[in-house]
Amino acid sequence: MPRPLPYPGHTWSLSQHAVGLNPKTLYDFLKCAAPFEGELSGYDEKITNLMIAAGVLTANEREGAPDAWRDYQQLLAELGLIYSTNVVRALTLTELGHMFLAGELGFSELIGTQALRYQYPNGQKSIIQSRLRTALEAGSITAAGTLTEFQASQGILLKPGTLILRVLLELLSAGHTSLLTTSECQAFLLPCKTNQEWPAAYAEILAHRNSTTNIEAVNRHTRRNVQDWYKLLCKSDFFESGGSNVIRLTSYAMNNLALVQSYCELQEDAHSYWIPRSFDPEGRRQWFDWFGHLSYETQTALRTDVTNESDYVSANYVSGAEDEEDETTPSDSASVNLTPLDLAHLGRDTAYQFAGDLAALVESLRKGAQKRHAKTVLHDRIIKELAETFIAQGAKVESDPNSIDLFAAWPDGNSAIFEVKTVTRRSLQGRLRSAIGQVEEYAYRRHMSGAMRADKVVVINTELTSSAWQIDFMTRHLGIGLICKSPRTYRGFAADSLRSQSYWAP
Repeated sequence: MPRPLPYPGHTWSLSQHAVGLNPKTLYDFLKCAAPFEGELSGYDEKITNLMIAAGVLTANEREGAPDAWRDYQQLLAELGLIYSTNVVRALTLTELGHMFLAGELGFSELIGTQALRYQYPNGQKSIIQSRLRTALEAGSITAAGTLTEFQASQGILLKPGTLILRVLLELLSAGHTSLLTTSECQAFLLPCKTNQEWPAAYAEILAHRNSTTNIEAVNRHTRRNVQDWYKLLCKSDFFESGGSNVIRLTSYAMNNLALVQSYCELQEDAHSYWIPRSFDPEGRRQWFDWFGHLSYETQTALRTDVTNESDYVSANYVSGAEDEEDETTPSDSASVNLTPLDLAHLGRDTAYQFAGDLAALVESLRKGAQKRHAKTVLHDRIIKELAETFIAQGAKVESDPNSIDLFAAWPDGNSAIFEVKTVTRRSLQGRLRSAIGQVEEYAYRRHMSGAMRADKVVVINTELTSSAWQIDFMTRHLGIGLICKSPRTYRGFAADSLRSQSYWAP
């Protein structure tokens, strides 16, 4: 007999728009939203008009007016690409949204990481729908506040994608048929409150397979949601359809079992969950802060066999994978021309202007403007945040558009050159090598121009643990500082010889 659900009407709700998307539709939809980032109102009509003009989606008319954005914006928030406009009034892309536009990760990688990290409760699914409220009232249960608050009060802390992955891995390891039907999921996995309950679900599946019990009607109200979850998971690198209402592991997952197993364990670790601290809009915003950022550990799911010539890239990277080209401007002179930083420009949300010229905007997007812009936005925001910190310390901050990202000189005479790189786990090594060469060159050219020597620091937008070998290599071996700065964390590592370290590696 299957265990009871955590509460009457419990299900794994998911946006229905998520199951029908494909790489180009998702990318183009976000691409049409990006030009209006930072706008407080009126962007829904502009995005809808741009989508129609660019041929992304149909108009989806309501009461005679196009309204495609209203129908599909939920999808972008569901995948952690934008902040819900119910939480943040201004249209705001997450760090992950910019990474996706910039070609830092592909469609199936995005779906894989987010589907395995997506949990209940979360900050996106916060409304208690009438159907659920009716079921709760029938069970004499009163649910006050948001769905997020109610699920937390019921002890729910579950990642459905990870639970499905765990059960498939255990079936495979024990030599059983490694597939999971929709009926088995709705009968045996839906009752789990936490991922740690997988052994009970696993045991029930094995017992059922040795019986003649019909479970088709068990938790039937959840069937549509389970089917939607299966369809979403099958757009990742880890899962595929094994027939009607069946899910199984892909050949890629089977050929990389050690990686998949370790990633499953990572997502089951107690520290990998988002824990709601409050249930007001600010508390929900913290969900998007968390879900819209891929930690260094999370990025182990990114594939290492990605090249621009591969069929995989053609299928999953709509604008091509990000390359490792040197972005600096060639210089025949050793001089460095530092000028004051334009903080307002660095903090911009978008470089586009709608200005009624729809045709021009469509053409700029066709030429890849959104990819170039997404790449620079993350880079420039890091510079701005560091610069503002140093200014508060009394420093003078400057840059050279053709070389130095950020130069800071403090009142005590100490100074440093900062080279900023946006990276993923996959691109870390190549971009660190590039950054080392650049910061060494800039320090040399500046010194040759007669300036006092300055400390050299590389900044990356991801976390590294203190034991990472790159830290010792950079600081002790090369004498170059390293700052690991993500939206939620900051750590500075310095060699003893760096005199400015008290300002950026306290």
